[in-house]
Amino acid sequence: MRPGGAALVVCICAVTLGAGWALKAGCLAPWDGRQYRQLCYNDIQPLYTGRAIDRRIFPYVHGELVEGELTDGAIEYPVLTGTFMWASGLLATDADGYLKVSALLLAPFGLLTAGFLAGMTGWRGLLWAAAPALALYGFHNWDLLVVAATVGAVWAHTRGHPLWSAGLLGLGGALKLYPLLFVAPLVLHEWRGSRRRGVQTALVAVATVVAANTPFFVQNPGGWWATYRFQSLRTADFNTVWAWAWPSAGPGVINPLTTALIVVSCLGLLVWGWAISRGEAGFPWLQVSAASLAVFLLWNKVHSPQFVLWLLPFFALLRVRLRWWAAYSVVDLALYVGIFRWFYDFAYRGLDLTPAKVALISAVWGRAVLLVMLIVVFMRAPATIGPPVWRSSPNRRTPCVS
Repeated sequence: MRPGGAALVVCICAVTLGAGWALKAGCLAPWDGRQYRQLCYNDIQPLYTGRAIDRRIFPYVHGELVEGELTDGAIEYPVLTGTFMWASGLLATDADGYLKVSALLLAPFGLLTAGFLAGMTGWRGLLWAAAPALALYGFHNWDLLVVAATVGAVWAHTRGHPLWSAGLLGLGGALKLYPLLFVAPLVLHEWRGSRRRGVQTALVAVATVVAANTPFFVQNPGGWWATYRFQSLRTADFNTVWAWAWPSAGPGVINPLTTALIVVSCLGLLVWGWAISRGEAGFPWLQVSAASLAVFLLWNKVHSPQFVLWLLPFFALLRVRLRWWAAYSVVDLALYVGIFRWFYDFAYRGLDLTPAKVALISAVWGRAVLLVMLIVVFMRAPATIGPPVWRSSPNRRTPCVS
């Protein structure tokens, strides 16, 4: 893609992020129900006080989990996200200012992602830059950080730097855990070319995660572990099929079940990828990574609305038909409206079974069906970058990242 075209994609991304800010700015006022009624809810404002960011407490070092509640700087996200939250808070004096500062600091990561995707996939970068989900969730949480790291890892790989790619995935794992799903496919890809490079790739990814976490762990193991203990105590949230199919399942049941389903499914995808690329120089690491993420989103007991941002880049990086992106966007929009309008109906109108709740439940199940189908779609899709290096059958050539 010519530089002018990539610049246009980035500019469109800026417009989309501007629309996202206009949406979230509706919450720059006392929270009186408008955060749900006007669909401007975000996690950033309530966590300003909820995670002691307003008290300038450095995260994890003094934190702990007390009766299931995170206190004194403990945060439910991995260490690099928590550190970013703390650093952003140093520039704010109240929750409204914290949202403004956070949006200003997060926006460049959304633009960087758009630039990476446009540079690698051309106009398909618009599937990120112009996505409705980017406007809905760009400033909903801190996920633009991890998406930029993940897409940057793919970009580094296309430039012939697999160790940088592994390092960026490791950084992603210290922001939100999901990029670690992509390490095994990347290692297998490099192993196919050179066993030594495959081992080096694995070591770099692991070393990066360890290096990012060790200072916090050494200072306060309990505060560091509180993040993961907190998540283990959670039951299935209302954004997942588990909440509606098996609402009585507690953490003692849902944790081992979902973990087993995710692990077995991801291992199966690795075997599938190895089988269809047998005899070739590479491994379909992007396809397996995308399918593994779909598996994670399908089976996990927690599915926060903004997780759609994790999936969006793969619609650009893989040659997936536009209708899949459109279908997922429509279902996600229905889910977003359903969640927050139902919250408003329930909390401020005393109503439960409303059209918003019906939309929410229908969208949760519709998204689950789409994820099941996308697992197959992603595995069969050629990558939009790199030369063809493997065949799915003797008569069909399917390109993958080299």
